[in-house]
Amino acid sequence: MLLFGMALLAFMLYSSARMQSMTQIREQADANLNRYIVSLQYQLDRHRDLPRLLASQQQLISLLENPGDKQKVDIANRYLAWVNATMGATDSYVIGTDGITLAASNWDQSTPFIGNDYSFRPYFQQAMEGGAGRYFALGNTSRVRGYFFSYPVLQADQIIGVAVVKVDLEDIEADWSDPLQDILVMDEDGVIFISTRAYWRFRTLGYLPEAGTHTLRQSYGNHASQSPRGGTSPAAGWLSEQDIARISASRRYGEASLLPLDIIRREVTEQGDLLLTLVDTPPATPGQPSERAGHYLLQSRLLPEAGMRVAVLASLKPLQTGIFKTLGLGLTFYCILAALILFFSARHRMKQRHQAELQQAHEALELRVKQRTRELTDTNQRLQQEIEQHHQTQNQLIQTAKLAVLGQLSAGINHELSQPLTAIRHFADNGRKLLVRGRTEAVVGNLEEIAGLADRMAAILQPLREFARQHQDPGRGVNLQHLRQGVMVIMCGQLEQQQARILWPEGLEPLWVAGDIGRLEQVLVNLISNALQAMAGQPCPRIDITLNKSRQWVQLSVRDRGPGLSPDTLSHVFEPFYTTKSTGMGLGLSISHRIVLSLNGRLEATNHPEGGALFILTLPSLSPQEHS
Repeated sequence: MLLFGMALLAFMLYSSARMQSMTQIREQADANLNRYIVSLQYQLDRHRDLPRLLASQQQLISLLENPGDKQKVDIANRYLAWVNATMGATDSYVIGTDGITLAASNWDQSTPFIGNDYSFRPYFQQAMEGGAGRYFALGNTSRVRGYFFSYPVLQADQIIGVAVVKVDLEDIEADWSDPLQDILVMDEDGVIFISTRAYWRFRTLGYLPEAGTHTLRQSYGNHASQSPRGGTSPAAGWLSEQDIARISASRRYGEASLLPLDIIRREVTEQGDLLLTLVDTPPATPGQPSERAGHYLLQSRLLPEAGMRVAVLASLKPLQTGIFKTLGLGLTFYCILAALILFFSARHRMKQRHQAELQQAHEALELRVKQRTRELTDTNQRLQQEIEQHHQTQNQLIQTAKLAVLGQLSAGINHELSQPLTAIRHFADNGRKLLVRGRTEAVVGNLEEIAGLADRMAAILQPLREFARQHQDPGRGVNLQHLRQGVMVIMCGQLEQQQARILWPEGLEPLWVAGDIGRLEQVLVNLISNALQAMAGQPCPRIDITLNKSRQWVQLSVRDRGPGLSPDTLSHVFEPFYTTKSTGMGLGLSISHRIVLSLNGRLEATNHPEGGALFILTLPSLSPQEHS
């Protein structure tokens, strides 16, 4: 009976542990698959539009119009090398309509592409048909795996050549560090061209069961390829002679034999998981079969736009470990329980033989139970008292936290209102002097500025709520020229006092950014004030503000000529109450950082190579339609 129970328990523990471990392995494999796909797509998307950009460059168009001009060849070579180094591509080159390479970024290397005929490459043929091409293959010259992007070069609606960019994907393999999971990337023919195991490269995994007996059509550039995916064929996973001849003719994988992986067993579970047992290491002796095989769970996903399938092979070693661990613990517990049952059974028999002695033992046991109950009752009362004290302490901590927040908000209000108050005092003093001189019109202007600053002080209270919640509405937009005018109005008194000057960039009038002018003025005033304090004591201090812009971002850089920021300060500069000044409260940069984040921007601190601190403010750019 005990043996039957042990067998039943072992079966139940095995089933439960296997299901749980498989779920964990499946979820981890799916998560890693998603992460790798995102990384792979990012790597490809970075360079996808680069050939289109190259196709519009006049240096390359001029070369294609005059392919025999050596000066134009040299200009194109140097330009492609510069583009290659700037964009991080592996190679860039231009091909004439006859398939001959005219200029390449590796023109100065030992094996340049110039003069090579690439008319047989599908990416060239796709571009000559008028569309963007993409293709994976071994480099015909470099023998390095790469992903090729191509685009036709047009002149008067006629294709005069092809621009090509090659991207090296081997770094993605090197970055993969999970010893229990391997990555495979297959082309439309099922050939593995990226793998964390070099032994698996340029081999086939075989057809996947989810394709069934249907025809799987995969888009690869402008060409579509059809491959039958019949899971019941005895030769599933093998390329036909026609497929091998076609791939060999394309010289896509050089002299690779394109054999299938050594799959010993395939198994599809009830949950739809595909389990593989395959040889995962090369043989110790060439020509002899390997004796080492691994068990894996396969998770894969098709990327039709890239013409590839990405798969994760998750090792089932953790499955076996988990099963053994669960069985060991469960059976150990069962043996202990069985021993207890046998023990109590023997004890019961002894009780029948020695009733009198057991009666005395029973009475003694009851006495001990009463004593233990009393002890437990006393212990329970002490625990209740400690729980009550814990609740009181917790309430006190909550109250202390509330007071700390109130103190932080009060300090923030005091810090942020100090700047407009200084400006109001400055305008009031000027107004008094102008009134004595009888310049009433200038006095009215000063009063209007004071009224505007008073409104701005009221608006300052709204951004201070950044300590409690995020703003959902970043504002309709701010013109950088208006922002500059507002900042100079607030800072004019302090600039005159220190005889300082600010060098603003030109061309601010047409630029708009997401946000509202009150909060952005706070940020720039804080940055300029900190820069002035860093240059305290210098004669005629100067602050340089530079502008960088792109389609999506506008970047303002504020540089002072002070001593710069120490490494410790750089790591804590945006933390609340952190300051290197004897009179500062350490809230200005913290509040500014929160404001910029709420506007979907970035505020970064560093040191300028020529000396001084550099704060970089990056904000989303708005088009005229968006801010109107």
